[in-house]
Amino acid sequence: MKNFTYSFSIISIVSTLLPFIKSSKWWIRIFDFPRSSIAVFCLISIVLCIIFLAGRGKMKILIISLLTISLVLQISKIIFYTPFYPSQAKKSVVTTDENRFSLLVTNVRMDNTEIGAFTNLITRWDPDIILITEPDDVWAKGLLDLDEKYPYFIKEPLSNTYGMILYSKLPLSEKKTRYLVSDEIPSIATKITLRTGNEIMLYGLHPEPPKPGTDTYERDTEILIVGQEIKGSSIPVIVAGDLNDVAWSYTSELFQKYAELVDPREGVGMFNTYNARFPLFRYPLDHVFYSKEFGLTRMELLEDIGSDHFPVFIELTFEPELNKNIQMEKTGPETEQEVQEKIDKGK
Repeated sequence: MKNFTYSFSIISIVSTLLPFIKSSKWWIRIFDFPRSSIAVFCLISIVLCIIFLAGRGKMKILIISLLTISLVLQISKIIFYTPFYPSQAKKSVVTTDENRFSLLVTNVRMDNTEIGAFTNLITRWDPDIILITEPDDVWAKGLLDLDEKYPYFIKEPLSNTYGMILYSKLPLSEKKTRYLVSDEIPSIATKITLRTGNEIMLYGLHPEPPKPGTDTYERDTEILIVGQEIKGSSIPVIVAGDLNDVAWSYTSELFQKYAELVDPREGVGMFNTYNARFPLFRYPLDHVFYSKEFGLTRMELLEDIGSDHFPVFIELTFEPELNKNIQMEKTGPETEQEVQEKIDKGK
C-alpha cells in the first residue's frame, strides 16, 4: 500500500502542475478538464499519506505539503463556479414577453439513436433558439418536424461528428456557415432579431478537442478568432456550443476576458454537461457566454437524451440598461498581442 500511496500522490501532484504550462500539447491540456476529480484525488492522497506513511519524517511532510498545495491550486481554479464566489451575471430586472428569449444548447452525439427523446425535450422546454452539435443526415431528417415550429434555421449536418444545426423561432439574417480553421469543422455566425426589434449576434462553435495526436492549436485559434470579431463589434453577442474546453482553462479565461463576455455559471455552478455516462468524471464542456446587454432569468442542466452530453437551457432578457451594473476587466496591448500570436500559431 505504501508504493500505491507514493504513486497515487505523484500522479495527483503532476496532473495538477502540468496545466500551468502554457502549451497547446494535448498531453498537457487534457489535465485542464478533470480539476474537480484531481482535487478529490489530492484529498484522498493526503489521507493515504497520513495512514500509510507513518513515521517517514521529512519525505512524508514534503509529499503532504505538495499535495496540500495541489489541492489549493485546484480549488482556486474551480471555486469561481461555485456559490462561494460572487455571481458575474446580473439577474433580469424587467422581464417581459418581448425582451425575454431562451436558448437550448446540446451535443446530441451523432451515434445516438434516441431522436425522439430529444424532440420530446424540445416540446417540454419550448426554447426560442436551439443549437445542436454533432448532427448527421440521420439526425437532420429525424428533426424535420421542427421546421414548422422553427421556421428559421441553418443546417450543416456532417458525418464526422462536427455537424451543426441552428433552429430559431426568431428571424435570422446574414446567416453564415464558416470553416474558420479546418475544412472539416464548421461554425455558425448569424444575426437574430429579437421580439423587441433589436439585433444580436449569435456564434455557434464546436472546435476539435485535445486528444492523443491532436493538440489544441486549432481549437484555441477558432475560439480566439471569434473573440477578435466580438472585440471589434458593438452589437450584443452570444457565443454558445460545445467548445471542447472547460471554463477554467487558460484559453477560455483569455477568450472571456478579451471579448468582455459574461459567464452565467460564475458564482452559481459548474453545469457539468460531459460525460453523462460517468458521474465521477464530468466537466462543463457546453458553454453559453454573452455580452453585458443581457439579464439572466434562469439556467438549467437538463435530463439525459441518450447522448454523452446533457443539454443546457438558458433564459435571458435583453436589457442594455444593465451595462452600468457589470464591470468587465479591460485588456491591454499585451493581451491583444498574445491573442494574435496564438491565432497565428494555430493557423
